[in-house]
Amino acid sequence: MVSLGWKFPALVITLLLSSWQLRAELQPFPYSKIQHQQTQQIPDYRLILSPVTKVNGRLHVEKSRRLNANMVRALYRLEDDFELSEAWSFYQMQLQRQNAEVWFQCHGRDCGVSALWANDIFGQAQLGGLESSQHYGVYHWRSSERSHIVVLYGIIRANKRNYLMVDQLTASVDQVADGPVVKKSDLPERGQAPILIPVSLNASERLVMTSTARTQVATISRKLLAMRPERVFFVGHYSTDEGIDTEIDKSEQLARQLKDYVMSTVSGLRMDVYGVGPLSPTHPDAKSLEQWVEIFVEN
Repeated sequence: MVSLGWKFPALVITLLLSSWQLRAELQPFPYSKIQHQQTQQIPDYRLILSPVTKVNGRLHVEKSRRLNANMVRALYRLEDDFELSEAWSFYQMQLQRQNAEVWFQCHGRDCGVSALWANDIFGQAQLGGLESSQHYGVYHWRSSERSHIVVLYGIIRANKRNYLMVDQLTASVDQVADGPVVKKSDLPERGQAPILIPVSLNASERLVMTSTARTQVATISRKLLAMRPERVFFVGHYSTDEGIDTEIDKSEQLARQLKDYVMSTVSGLRMDVYGVGPLSPTHPDAKSLEQWVEIFVEN
């Protein structure tokens, strides 16, 4: 095996895109050839922080978060005389020099289904291979006012060819201030008990929230910014003696005004509004309420 003891010139990619500077921080493994390269600003990069599997025919990821990030992506094929473990160690040494924090790592079958990584996560068919050979890792460090995140995924295909995907991301520090993980359970999904927000309409049919409700909504907004789910649902409930049609209309107003309030701080997400008036079973926490909005998400 050829020694890796000598130094290699750094690969530095500097591009200006949408007023952002995109730069690769890590040197490429020298005994590899680029198969695919991409640089762009991505408003909703999905950072995977758990194995990927299928549940009821659908992609299932237990932990992830979405970032508005600048990305430099490179897919490498290693030269035939070199092994994936050597390239992996090469990147690990660079990450150690950056004092990078490990956010998530897995190896082999513990990473889940390779076809899902290849097609659903990265969109690169060459990354489909032997699940026992998988390597995946997410790493983070800070410099100045930016957060740097590196995502590595390597695999050996059935034809014995070795491939390694390297995503290098930069994002604002505040996006990752709360650490690496936003669990799906932090915000309920469809079929789970939704979050209840006690709100109401005043005589002018304007949204009224207590200070406690505002704090609750602020917390939800921060989680939405970090998690960036596919859809957010606002379901209004309104149960008085004004007649079903009026109550359904006002329940939709409740949900819409709360959605608009959230959108003032959270943008770029699909948010859907529904009003059910008094026609839905009462939330366990809403027995003493006449007006409220329930929130849940879909990933």
